[in-house]
Amino acid sequence: MTTQSISNPGKTDTSNVSFRRVCFEDYEQIAALQKRNGLETKPRDEWEHLWTHNPERAKFPDWPMGFVIENEQKQVVGYTAWIPLSYHFEGRELSSASGWGMAVDIPYRGHTPALMRRVVNPETGEFLLDASAKPNVARILDRTLERKKIGGRIPAGDWDNAWFWITNYRGFLGSAVASRGLPQVLSYPGAFALWLRDSFRGGHSWAKRNHSQLEVCSAFDARFDEFWEELKRTYPKRLLATRSKEVLQWHFRYAMAANKVWIVAITDKSRIIAYSIFRRQDNPKLNLTRMRLIDFQSLNPDNQLVIPTLAWALRQCQREQIHMLEAYGFRADKQRVINSLSPLRRPLPAWCFFYVTFSPELKRKLQDPEVWDPSHFDGDESL
Repeated sequence: MTTQSISNPGKTDTSNVSFRRVCFEDYEQIAALQKRNGLETKPRDEWEHLWTHNPERAKFPDWPMGFVIENEQKQVVGYTAWIPLSYHFEGRELSSASGWGMAVDIPYRGHTPALMRRVVNPETGEFLLDASAKPNVARILDRTLERKKIGGRIPAGDWDNAWFWITNYRGFLGSAVASRGLPQVLSYPGAFALWLRDSFRGGHSWAKRNHSQLEVCSAFDARFDEFWEELKRTYPKRLLATRSKEVLQWHFRYAMAANKVWIVAITDKSRIIAYSIFRRQDNPKLNLTRMRLIDFQSLNPDNQLVIPTLAWALRQCQREQIHMLEAYGFRADKQRVINSLSPLRRPLPAWCFFYVTFSPELKRKLQDPEVWDPSHFDGDESL
């Protein structure tokens, strides 16, 4: 069956499909499925790395890597991955997992809920999440999780809006006018007007100070293990994704190899007391370059230490002519500090961060916003 016939629901019999577990041999068909549905794909070695070097997979070797939908011709017409993760909460480790890369051909999208049910069940983790749900999946999750009373939107962080600073006015406006099919010449006066407005507002003045305690790290060393142990002791009642050195290395391995990650630590002598991780999250369709604050963790509860790391990142974006720097989705006390730095706001197409638990007691606790410490490190969003 050609791609054209797959995308034409009027000529496709979608009633006779089957579901099965993903295997590594499915890669070529999965990549083709994602491409024809407008999604980015990973090279094969990077895709396999989600499981082959995942520290959590060894604990649950029988967990599925995900599921595919096959049509009568044994062609993959639907897919979702299932990535083992772990969290810590109240002194114990929670088995967890996240979806990734869901794609379903248009004629077969009526089978999407059945595909999701195969991964959202009590046998695949105590605590499940989707931190990158696209609008159509978000609508299903909103409706289904509320009806079944097994989870829903996380109750912390503003996942309806993104907060950002423009770091290359000409490039940012050039992307905006191109996306609307307008002449590039219009970007020049627009860029100047935005720069002038931000200058009058003092929008970047906070980023001009230097901070001697700031250290730019080229790798995750043993100090990150020490920091992780301290972090768990400091916030025992917070739900924290595992941030051991081993997990951080797995999570950011390919992004670091491609020079798409910045690691900025605040140190007290040689000890790390806070760090931020930034990752490139470009939008190729808009020709927009973007750096995003993926994670900020601090042993100091007032969270002021995020400011010098953002200041460094903003200056670095300007040096590298990256168009914008984003920082959003954090718990309220962290986001308040970020928003005090006069960022701009853009609305997001849908709330993208959902959780599931089949434990009534855990669900009761997770309804408290203070339990959560969300970021783009959670789930699959920054893998």
